[in-house]
Amino acid sequence: MDFDITPILDAEQLLDKAFGKASKKTKEGNTELERKKRTASAKLNSIAHTIEDTIGRYEEEFPTLEILPKFYFDIIDIIIGIDELKKSLGSMNWAKRRVKRTMMEAAREVVSKEDPDEIERVRKKAYARADSFLDQVDEELKFLDEARKKLNSLPDIRPEHPTVAVAGYPNVGKSELVSKISSGKPKVAEYPFTTKEVGIGHFYLGYQKCQLLDTPGILDRPKDERNEIEMQAVKALESLADVIIFMYDPTETCGYLMEKQEGLYGEVEEDMEDIEIIEVENKMDIDQSETERTKISALEGSNLEVLKEKIKDILSEKYPIEKIKEDDLEYLTDQKGATYDPLSDFED
Repeated sequence: MDFDITPILDAEQLLDKAFGKASKKTKEGNTELERKKRTASAKLNSIAHTIEDTIGRYEEEFPTLEILPKFYFDIIDIIIGIDELKKSLGSMNWAKRRVKRTMMEAAREVVSKEDPDEIERVRKKAYARADSFLDQVDEELKFLDEARKKLNSLPDIRPEHPTVAVAGYPNVGKSELVSKISSGKPKVAEYPFTTKEVGIGHFYLGYQKCQLLDTPGILDRPKDERNEIEMQAVKALESLADVIIFMYDPTETCGYLMEKQEGLYGEVEEDMEDIEIIEVENKMDIDQSETERTKISALEGSNLEVLKEKIKDILSEKYPIEKIKEDDLEYLTDQKGATYDPLSDFED
């Protein structure tokens, strides 16, 4: 998903915008009293529409939490807080409705007044109430603007696509593998839970587009070295990944003994107990062990077709992986509930 939420104004900025537009409203009338009535009514209506349209746009741009894929729901709960987000969105909606009702009631009241001073009194009172309503939700507006920044910075990960996560200690060759398997240059984006960047690559099995994720700061060190947020992130990843490639460096030039690498594998296996894991030994061009693990060289691209075939065998149980004749192409529905046109994947 790719979020693109516009900056959210705080209470003062929103009022300045609404009052500024309203100040430009003028109306003609057959009499001075009628002109004042129509002008005051136009100003009040302008404020109502400006607040409603602006806040309404914010509401449309924020994701509908109830239908979010579980991965993104979990991620948003980690970095923002679902309950806090719901509360702030609800408060903003409350202010929008109260301002609109107040402006509409004041506009109707203005029409019934026969004294210019009374018309001005009603208008000013309505302005003050609008100020009060928005001031009451100023903290929520500021919270939502910070939430917007976090959402906009999330990497564009597609939960509807078959997903392969790459795990293992640093320097075992994970990013090299993502680069070699990907059909194009992997995208690099900030990861919301760490100071590191995530590499997101894509490759095709038949007409099926799959995504490949490096997982810095999550599945690259033991549990006792992860903070609470990273532990939660592991759970979020569990709802996204269909396959995990766990990479070893049997040469130990990565800086970690095989005993330690095997210990990390045991923890990943425990954390991801419902996900198939393919054990891969990298750097076969330098050294090969006698284990039954898949041997590759990410640097030279050796034996990657064997690895991709193993990935395909696992994914084909969940997704329509086999090649499809072009005249038989139809919309495919994957097992995570998203429907898409496979030909659209070739836009990249």
